[in-house]
Amino acid sequence: MALLHGSDRARPKPGVLCKILGSQAVLLELESETYFGLNETGTRLWALLMTAPSIREAVDTMLSEYDVAPAELERDAAALIDELIDRGLLRVERA
Repeated sequence: MALLHGSDRARPKPGVLCKILGSQAVLLELESETYFGLNETGTRLWALLMTAPSIREAVDTMLSEYDVAPAELERDAAALIDELIDRGLLRVERA
């Protein structure tokens, strides 16, 4: 599972493009030409991961924006991050 504590950062893998379309996003991995869609919540997490100093801070920001139990949001965020890593769209830079 993705590390949600500490100062690790998530960044797109080289060759991954993101196009935000309204409240949703489409990620394209250029080498395999594979598309992956994100819903509104996934798009918000992606945007925060791209700008926050750490994964933890991105998740903390979401916790302040959404009315959801912390354990549920952390579980869902970790699952999405892991899926994006598995699909070759995201990498984690260890601090």
